[in-house]
Amino acid sequence: MPVVRSRLKREMDRLALDFSSSLEQDKKIFYYDILVDLAHVLGLLKCGHISKEDAKAIIKALFEIRDEGYDSLPKDCEDVHEAIEAEVTRRTPAGKKMHTARSRNDEVATCLRMFARDKLLSLAFSLLELRRVLLNIAEEHIDTVMPGFTHLQYAQPTVLAHWMLAYHDMIERDFERVMDAFERINSSPLGSAAFAGTSFELDRRYTAELLGFDDVVENSCDAVASRDFLIESVFVSASAMLSLSRIAEEIILWCSEFGFIELPDEYASSSSIMPQKKNPDIAELIRAKAGRVLGNLAGVMSIYKAMPLTYNRDFQEMNPIMFESLEDADVATILMARMLERIEFKREVMLEKALKGFANATEVADLITKKGVPFRDAHKIVGRLVAEGLEFSAENIRNVAEDFGYSIQLSDDELKFDAKNIVENRRNLGGTSKLEITRMIEERRKKLEDDRDALAKIIDRISQRLERLYEEATAILRS
Repeated sequence: MPVVRSRLKREMDRLALDFSSSLEQDKKIFYYDILVDLAHVLGLLKCGHISKEDAKAIIKALFEIRDEGYDSLPKDCEDVHEAIEAEVTRRTPAGKKMHTARSRNDEVATCLRMFARDKLLSLAFSLLELRRVLLNIAEEHIDTVMPGFTHLQYAQPTVLAHWMLAYHDMIERDFERVMDAFERINSSPLGSAAFAGTSFELDRRYTAELLGFDDVVENSCDAVASRDFLIESVFVSASAMLSLSRIAEEIILWCSEFGFIELPDEYASSSSIMPQKKNPDIAELIRAKAGRVLGNLAGVMSIYKAMPLTYNRDFQEMNPIMFESLEDADVATILMARMLERIEFKREVMLEKALKGFANATEVADLITKKGVPFRDAHKIVGRLVAEGLEFSAENIRNVAEDFGYSIQLSDDELKFDAKNIVENRRNLGGTSKLEITRMIEERRKKLEDDRDALAKIIDRISQRLERLYEEATAILRS
């Protein structure tokens, strides 16, 4: 049953209604709208604006609609909010009182914040799991020597644990961004009405607590007009996807000519025509979806950039972008963790290539510097040796050094650089030595557990408040 258009004399053009309707995308916030309706009804009852009998009838109808699901709603409405109200009103005349002291503006803003906060918490949990996997790989491969790269060129030996810790720290920062965003997002706009508040006395903090919010968005104009929380949700999704895309690119490279890994069958595909192929499809799709989410970020900012206060229908086009971005980031993070956990790292291949392409050149330059030659000149000496394709022998170094005006005394034994010794000699804070790697893993495991405990407490707090909402609503039904 469509809501009667009392201000307008004629029904909306069918194509215009289809064009403006958000009903299909509103599936994502159907259950949130039920929660918001329940909290608002309890708030109206608490403040004496509806009777207990009316509250009971509305709550009963809302529970029935919740249980019957989204498909029970009428399909000729502009959005899910209007559809739920129409269906409640069809079931009880008290439904006409449900929208007292409320606008769809504060209603949808509240639903969107609830969706965003829950998806952010889900993404945060997935990022914790990915951090756990990366730390496990690091711990297992403390002694796995591999070549490091700059400009995608063989550069210096490192260890796989050091590489994985770098990715862990990137993902940890993404986790922190998600949690920072959550703190700003978890505030309730409910009770702000269209934008200027309402003359009905309301207890906004009461409904905020019932819905699991930590605070209210105080200024009623800001509460309905701001979508920076939505943009920030897309941003943290994009930030996480950037990190995932970099890891995905590494996986794609490492299972090609590098030969560093064996990709798990569960996250690969074969060719439709070439039977020998094993393609890194999931890594490639994660890399591609990162591009989409980056485009989403530009999209929501472009829509938002010129919106005057307060509510504008343009906001509606931002919602599905947030839905998609948060969900894609969450799923991609889960898949990345599962894929990494099953990858087989080829230690022998990595070790064999650790000194490829004069990757020990920096060590030679450092050794020459320790013999009293300024580093910049030592750099030139070694660069000349590499350019001329000369072996790093004591004789060759002495001969080239003389061209630069230096007499260097060293032996061939001093030039016998082993890749494992090279990485072990880097004992500075954050370096590749076993002692430093072990310390970093231990500290990050402790931080991971602290973050896991903090996230669990937040989820538990929200769950308890929502349980209170249901308990109070159920108590009205039983009274």
